[in-house]
Amino acid sequence: MIRERSLLIKGLSFLLAVFILNIPFPNSTPLINSVFSFLGLPIYGNEETMTGIQYASNAWGIILLLGLFALYKSLNRHRLKLTILAAFIVISGPGHMVEAMQKNVFPGMYAVSYDVENSICTFERNKKETVLTGTCDLSFENHSSKPITFEVALDERSYFKEDAPFLLMMNKPKLHTVRLEPKTYQTVEITSSVTAADFPSKIFMSEVNGFHVNIYQKEKKRYL
Repeated sequence: MIRERSLLIKGLSFLLAVFILNIPFPNSTPLINSVFSFLGLPIYGNEETMTGIQYASNAWGIILLLGLFALYKSLNRHRLKLTILAAFIVISGPGHMVEAMQKNVFPGMYAVSYDVENSICTFERNKKETVLTGTCDLSFENHSSKPITFEVALDERSYFKEDAPFLLMMNKPKLHTVRLEPKTYQTVEITSSVTAADFPSKIFMSEVNGFHVNIYQKEKKRYL
């Protein structure tokens, strides 16, 4: 079944590295992003907006292809099936592993996940156009068996420039405190109001979704 043992070891080593670098923890982004930041390497073409060429993702993809190629070449039987299985494990496995760890091991805010697809903010000016009020419904899940309290701030990176000020206003005058009950999926509402003159846009109402958040607990931070 094994054609070349040394090539098999190389392939499995690459795939193990890919699996580890694909772990989305402690942030929602894969671990390879943290590695790039630690080494001082750019993660995105535009670091400020988190857009452009995704250097970290491209590097991960190259390592994955090298690992799969080496694994395929090292086998002489069932190599296509085993290569596809290996790809499935290293791509989907890290997320399932983190979810299991959140349910059974990780404490405090590390047991929290954020549903970016089902979170939304609506912004509206009053009739006199003097006050702009934002209301956000943020969806979280507490995987632990204990209640969790943390502070949340909306993150404007990787979002449209024209909508970034609306997201940032939700963090004023201070961060919002959120409490999640044990083993529950909750949608929490936060509101903020600012003087409309701070926003040159004449838009009376704006709705945004698909944004990320930062959560804080005891001087620790996660990007979700």
